[in-house]
Amino acid sequence: MPTNPIRDVAVPLHTLDPAEPDVSDLAALRDLVGNARVVCLGESAHGVSEFCRIKDRVLRFLVSELGFSALVMESGFPEGLAVNDWVLGGAGDLERIAEAGITYGFGACAQMRAGLQWMRDRNAQHESKVRFYGMDIPGSCANPGPAVEACLARLAPRPQDQALRALADLGERFQAHARYRAMTPGDRARLSHGIAELVERAGTSGDDIAYRCALGAQLLDGHLGEGHNPREELMADTVRWILDREERIVISAHNGHVQRGLTPIGAPALGRILAPVLGDDMVVIGTTRACGEIPELHFEGEPPRPSSISLEEVPPPPPHTIDALMDAVDFPLHLANLRRVPPERIAAATAICAQTLMLDLDPSRAFDALVHVRRLTPAPEIFESLQDSIARATENAGNQDPSSPC
Repeated sequence: MPTNPIRDVAVPLHTLDPAEPDVSDLAALRDLVGNARVVCLGESAHGVSEFCRIKDRVLRFLVSELGFSALVMESGFPEGLAVNDWVLGGAGDLERIAEAGITYGFGACAQMRAGLQWMRDRNAQHESKVRFYGMDIPGSCANPGPAVEACLARLAPRPQDQALRALADLGERFQAHARYRAMTPGDRARLSHGIAELVERAGTSGDDIAYRCALGAQLLDGHLGEGHNPREELMADTVRWILDREERIVISAHNGHVQRGLTPIGAPALGRILAPVLGDDMVVIGTTRACGEIPELHFEGEPPRPSSISLEEVPPPPPHTIDALMDAVDFPLHLANLRRVPPERIAAATAICAQTLMLDLDPSRAFDALVHVRRLTPAPEIFESLQDSIARATENAGNQDPSSPC
């Protein structure tokens, strides 16, 4: 019977705890990362405690030991500006900063907040700073309001600004799509025109950040109108922009974004877009799993919109997944350098688990390494935050006057 090729390269990790002072088990990252400017850290499911913790632990190692200077998250770019100000020593309450500044509900996670506190504390003690960036569409890919507000805050005021603010603010993530669909054609046209003017205005202002905020609002406005989802392209463009300002960065996002293949709809993922630009300057580390529970959103309607959230037991990884190969190793938590595995030895693995489903890909091409976490548990704060947000959206929809545009 052939041996498992992963077993030959697996390095056991002794803890998930980011505060563990002994980082000797992470030493393999030195050779894996080398001189790369970008390390991508993936996760096979959002809202999972173990993934939040191991990614925070790896981030702290890369910053402290290898000189990385920024965390770039799958989160709104405009909202992240306030988070960066805070980790650099700015005023504000961590809970409120994280909740408002990290989108998709990720800021509710206790471990995420602990990581931000670590960044702030470290910055207070070191001359070399570690910064925070969001790289994603604003408003959890639903509300252009935060991008419009962040842009206008950086520009000289004009009389029409308040009207644009009011049109652009569609509210919370799970209410925003319904509010947009309820807008009159005239208001939609005014919103699109106002944002287009804002892009032009910001572009001539000389303020790169204002321009990026306006551009994010414009791309989201097009997507809300049932156009192409521009997330992967915008995130890649934002990463390139950040690399003009930072020497070495850590990107944190879902496996489906950081991998060098295609998304489930057949579009190039963030990692695939960046690969020809960065080459060996990018290292992609994904994650795999075997069992446990994760938060799972449920959708209904056309176009599909989140209607509820539940805790779902993930199915065992099928034999053709890289997760199954990773789990066949004796260690419940380990790192495997796929560069040291001949591709033909794992050619039978043609997919990776993603949420409760699977994503078809070639692991050898998609990732440079994988971290396996055998059992997953949901991050309760993220689950509760999303549950409350959906409940508010449902209540709002039930109380809304059908004739009201918002």
